[in-house]
Amino acid sequence: MKKTLKNFAIALVAGVFTFSTVLAYEPIGKKDESKSVSKRTFEVGLYHVINSLKVNVLVEKQEGKALDITLKNDRNEVIYSELIGKKAVKFSKKFDLVGLSDGNYRFEISNGKEVITKEINLETTAPIPAEFRSIQVK
Repeated sequence: MKKTLKNFAIALVAGVFTFSTVLAYEPIGKKDESKSVSKRTFEVGLYHVINSLKVNVLVEKQEGKALDITLKNDRNEVIYSELIGKKAVKFSKKFDLVGLSDGNYRFEISNGKEVITKEINLETTAPIPAEFRSIQVK
């Protein structure tokens, strides 16, 4: 009986220390964010190429679901669309936006249930004689 009580006390103390250590490493205030990120089946990165009107779109996804990438203008007209196959896990593409007129555009990446939208603003600056346009990624 004495040995059983001693083993139970040791197990209880070890459990308390383990539980307190786990709680100490859990980020405070980020519980919901970390859970929502882990539920996503794909991630998207959109990067502007410096001193150009080019944009890199990088997608990392789980195998087994197809993704649709569309580029739309502010009137919701589809300018470009591409389907990423089910077997692909990583995808990257460089978009040259030189031929587009000034305005707001957005990339929509969707698997049918989830949609990630990345917005771009193209504008020409008037005071400079040569044509100059900038890209803002939101």
